[in-house]
Amino acid sequence: MDGCLTARTHDRLHSRSQGGFTLVEVLIAVFLMSLGIAATIGVLGASGHETLSAQRAEVATQEGQAEIERLVSLSYGELALTTTPPTSSDPSDPDSRVSGSTFRVTPALTEPLVLTPGTGKTAKVDSGPQPFSVGSGGAIVTGKIYRFVSWRAENCPNSLCNGTQSTKRVTVAVTLDPSPTQSARAPLWISSVLADKDTTPPGTVAAPKTSPTVTAQSFYLYDTRCGQTAAQAQSGSHPTHDTASAGAGASADSTCENPDTSKQPDLMGPSLPAGPDTTPLYDYSSDLSGDRPGGLAMIRRGSTCDTSYSATNATDQSAPNEWGIHAWSTTPFATAFHLSGQVTLSLFTTTIGGVAGRGVVCASLVDRQVSSGVPQDRLLGSFLYDLANWPTSPSRLTFTFDLAQAEDVASAHRLVLILQVRGESDHDLVFLYDHPLYPSLVEVATSTPLTPQ
Repeated sequence: MDGCLTARTHDRLHSRSQGGFTLVEVLIAVFLMSLGIAATIGVLGASGHETLSAQRAEVATQEGQAEIERLVSLSYGELALTTTPPTSSDPSDPDSRVSGSTFRVTPALTEPLVLTPGTGKTAKVDSGPQPFSVGSGGAIVTGKIYRFVSWRAENCPNSLCNGTQSTKRVTVAVTLDPSPTQSARAPLWISSVLADKDTTPPGTVAAPKTSPTVTAQSFYLYDTRCGQTAAQAQSGSHPTHDTASAGAGASADSTCENPDTSKQPDLMGPSLPAGPDTTPLYDYSSDLSGDRPGGLAMIRRGSTCDTSYSATNATDQSAPNEWGIHAWSTTPFATAFHLSGQVTLSLFTTTIGGVAGRGVVCASLVDRQVSSGVPQDRLLGSFLYDLANWPTSPSRLTFTFDLAQAEDVASAHRLVLILQVRGESDHDLVFLYDHPLYPSLVEVATSTPLTPQ
């Protein structure tokens, strides 16, 4: 019998080898393949959704920046709302920030709306919402643009207004309509702060304000190494400082604690640049060619917002380097410094050679602690400023962005500003600062200011 069983088993095995898989095996194989195909489709679907979401976000950003550029091209007197925006009870509606004739900039900051044009001017800002449509066929992105203009009084830095006149905050919100595959997203907010050029010409330094209300802190950019505790008197032009280097060890890192002063960021602090208007405007990049009035020349490099460059690439013309990324640092904070969330960057700038073209600049804020000579950085936020027509003569550009949330910089830490001129720029740029006529600065909303303003 054993012989018979063995023979039958052999026959079945032989038959299977000749005839292929059994039906059960085929079904199992089909089931497993179905699981794999479903998983692959899921991954591809998720990737497609992420790509589409990124594209829609890019559309919102472009629409918002284009609208800001259009509004800031108006005269100061024309920057007024034609009608009071309506109030909405829907928290996802930008008009929910409107209450009567006031506008809520942040949960802790409310400003009066600008409803009256300047003398002899006509209000030209329609609050909206204005529908827009971008694309064609099945790739159309639709949404709405909301506009707000408010008086910005207590946050005005001394170098932006004369102490008796407010600046105006122009705010644009962009909402995207939901699509069949994309749900509604939170509004995109972009804002810019403008001073009246007729009463405050670029470079005018005003007397200190007497208002006791302080909700912001200005940090002016200096041409002084941050190993110093205060701005030093300038003595002449010099090659570009190596301010944002990152290497394999502490000796290659640009920190204020680096004993090699040639590898320290520059300093920024709360005091206006000292000196008379006749103070020479030195060249902070004498190692670069190009027609410019002085200041820091920066060449365009990179396609991402970088906060440092490799120490080995510091002078590599083909990579992000010391001529394309520059950093400024505060002194260590004696106590915790609170950032309420809003940041304003105000820079005097022009293109090198005064040629017309696009400029793309990335500004980043970093909370820095140095341990054993090595920087321990925490990125607080970055903002990309893309201007189709960068100034061709020294002019002040001011733009405002919001951090994702309020932040605290701990005591003994430093706040670092990093600028990068991106490769998308048509030309190299120059920035003027540490001069009484060109007091460039970064201002942060805070409840813990360092000094009265």
